[in-house]
Amino acid sequence: MRKWAHLSWDTGINGRCHQDARTKRQNYEDQPREPTAAAAEREEAAERSGPGGIGSQSAKPFHLVGRNMDSFGEHDLCASTYQLLVARPPPTILFLLLSGITCGRGTGLKLKSTKLLEILNGLEEESGSSKEEIFIAPPDNAAGDFTDEDSGDEDGWQDAHLPGSMLHASVVPEDSSPGKDEVDLQLQPATKRLKAVVEPQRVWTKRDIQPDFSSWTASDPHMEDLKSQELSPVGLFELFFDEGTINFIINETNRYAWQKNVNLGLTIQELKCVLGILILSGYISYPRRRMFWETSPDSHHHLVADAIRRDRFELIFSYLHFADNNELDESDRFAKVRPLIVRMNCNFQKHAPLEEFYSFGESMCEYFGHRGSKQLPVGKPMRLGYKIWCGTTSTGYLVWFEPSQGTLFTKPDRGLDLGGSMVVKFVDALQERGCLPYHIFFDKVFTSFKLMSILKKKGIKATGTVHEYRTERCPLKDPKELKKMKKGTFDYKVDESDEIIVCRWHDSSVVNICSNAVGIEPVGLASHHSGAVKTRTQVHQPSLVRLYQEKIGGVGRMDQNIAKYKVKIRGMKWYSSFIGYVIDAALNNAWQLHRICSHDAQVDLLAFRRYVACVYLESNADTSSQGRRSRRLETESRFDMIGHWIIHQEKRTRCALCHSQTNTRCEKCQKGVHAKCFREYHIR
Repeated sequence: MRKWAHLSWDTGINGRCHQDARTKRQNYEDQPREPTAAAAEREEAAERSGPGGIGSQSAKPFHLVGRNMDSFGEHDLCASTYQLLVARPPPTILFLLLSGITCGRGTGLKLKSTKLLEILNGLEEESGSSKEEIFIAPPDNAAGDFTDEDSGDEDGWQDAHLPGSMLHASVVPEDSSPGKDEVDLQLQPATKRLKAVVEPQRVWTKRDIQPDFSSWTASDPHMEDLKSQELSPVGLFELFFDEGTINFIINETNRYAWQKNVNLGLTIQELKCVLGILILSGYISYPRRRMFWETSPDSHHHLVADAIRRDRFELIFSYLHFADNNELDESDRFAKVRPLIVRMNCNFQKHAPLEEFYSFGESMCEYFGHRGSKQLPVGKPMRLGYKIWCGTTSTGYLVWFEPSQGTLFTKPDRGLDLGGSMVVKFVDALQERGCLPYHIFFDKVFTSFKLMSILKKKGIKATGTVHEYRTERCPLKDPKELKKMKKGTFDYKVDESDEIIVCRWHDSSVVNICSNAVGIEPVGLASHHSGAVKTRTQVHQPSLVRLYQEKIGGVGRMDQNIAKYKVKIRGMKWYSSFIGYVIDAALNNAWQLHRICSHDAQVDLLAFRRYVACVYLESNADTSSQGRRSRRLETESRFDMIGHWIIHQEKRTRCALCHSQTNTRCEKCQKGVHAKCFREYHIR
């Protein structure tokens, strides 16, 4: 049964509906209704947090008119109308529209902006166990002088508690591009009628594409230089959290604490120690982070306890800051972390491997809050967080990233939708290293003929899957007919004006793929699992399909690496989880460089993170404590050029460099060393 829905916004002016629907709506509204306790609690929290939410007087009623929706059974149009035209929309349809689930042909109907509270109220009454993802924008006061904080206990975070400002945060649609069946809601009536844009008539020919791009011949001298340096895991990580970034964070944190009348006095060693604890929490986590410092034998962690006092860590972590509040851009919802984003993007691009193939996609930075007793539906598998636009290499190195603020805060350019505009921004960042024939891969969220044409003019190759309604009426075989043919069957056409090929290929399902650089030939064979005979068979596979499948997975690989051992410690500020995401991304990139530069002694991601965490914690440990220092710390701290002093020792020991007897030693390294050997010993 085909489903469809129609959306409208009742502004209170000239509102019209059928007389029968009005009567039934009034009868329905007169009936007593008992909202759930969780929904009532959320609405009370919304009323307390300010106007504009579900519970405020300024909120406009949201109306839905639908037919043949599964959640309402078999109703005729009038029966479903009076049930749907209510002040609070039915949760099933509301969530279907906002999460991008299809309600008919093409993409699902979606709103450009709605409040998170509305979706959560709908989900509370919804049944089902499917895991959903909701992308949100930062709170309304994100760029204000006062950073929104949760009122709950910061220690022992729970992902089911959200602050009031986050409940009023706008929800970012999962698919940023308008679909064929979407209805664009307008809060204000249009003042002028827009002229219809006449699309150029395309001429389609059944032939293979003939691209005129130059071949890839670029070399990467920077990567050769990194290989010659033989950097340790800490050295690779500090390519991104370099001295300039560390000093910037220290200055902004001390400034913010001073503005709050607190003399913090944060140092480089203390900040690295805090970073070490955050990294450590990715693979060793407790229900409460204070358990690291407990004296109980089942939870005490001597590495953390010896490195920094608990109260000192809590004080530093609570004042950690990344921007000057006096210079915030109020139009930027991520202004509190924008300087860090700019610095990390610069370092990521500076040390990125110079490759031909890149992939572009969406990533999620999960949000965790600590306010309210029950503000996420119990038993609902759900991920709530910020959408991150990511450009990566095919192996998962993050080259460029930008947190999404939705179309309300980011204006698309060049006649593209938001997703296409982000692809162009990523390409512009790549071309800062040189106008080379890069090849970008993306999925159907981004692909359009307009984008393909723009990238071709920039000298960029592009390949991506494409929605059927975006194929510019390309006369390919009907998908229903193609499904009846054997697997591996395909049809293709080339647009004569822009030299862009569209291929429709039948595999497990029918897929449309578009490219301005790769054609059909050579047609290869791909292994396909046949469910009927339970064997693997060989099917024909066009060249652009094979290359797309090989190179598209970069963003997915990066997501997988970040999710394995992501930072677990969260603060009370809304951007706390985003900072953890940036640290995890830097560790992922450092590990990717380690795999390229270290052919002999490669370590896995977990061992790599453990190495960095241990070095940062051991370097700040109390030197008076008993026990032998680890060889890892000796190797790292020996060459850091920080705090090395030659002192006299009563008992003579052998020099660590020339091995003769000496009565002097290095205070930090705790190694005997002559004065004449001191400089040479501390130079790599």
